[in-house]
Amino acid sequence: MATPIHSKLINKAAREVLKPAGLVRKGQSRIWLDDNKWWLTMIEFQPSSWSKGTYLNVGISWLWYPKDYLSFDIGYRESSFVEFKDEETFLKEVIELAKKAKDKALNHRHSMSSPELAKEFVLKNTIDDKQNIWACLHKGMACLCASDISNARTHLENVMQCKENRDWANSVKGFAQLLLNLKPDEQLFAMQDAIMKSRKLIKLPEIEGLFSNRA
Repeated sequence: MATPIHSKLINKAAREVLKPAGLVRKGQSRIWLDDNKWWLTMIEFQPSSWSKGTYLNVGISWLWYPKDYLSFDIGYRESSFVEFKDEETFLKEVIELAKKAKDKALNHRHSMSSPELAKEFVLKNTIDDKQNIWACLHKGMACLCASDISNARTHLENVMQCKENRDWANSVKGFAQLLLNLKPDEQLFAMQDAIMKSRKLIKLPEIEGLFSNRA
């Protein structure tokens, strides 16, 4: 099946704006990734079921819990629907969307250029709800990443206190309990292992030096 013209224009705009900044398209999808080793900025030119065009979604997907999927853990919708009416107008509009997405990705790089800055970013931008199992986990992992062992333990213990008990939540709790049972130096290795597993499951390239600053 031939690729629709509006999809071609989205791909063209993304290549021109995002690729030079180091972002990579995920397969043949409308998703572009800024790979920062243990987290991704995910940019999605989301289609509509009813009209030709796109939404823009931009967010961060953490990799420190083993998973085989991408998720918008912080951030999501960045624009209302941009409808395809004619080629010239639509290309200009999606180029502007791509520029907005690039700016967000570059800002994320700057805001989380070290584990310490990442911890500050996560604590500031994650919901403050001790019954939100993902919020508790991400706060704990961000603190652990920055070697803030005391606060990491507090947030991971909050994971264990969450009332959610469906299978997926029990898996998260099992992961948190595993970390709580380890010594601090062992916890960091366990987190690195989880990141490597996520990268493999999502089919990202193998890397070294997880927590070195980005050049």
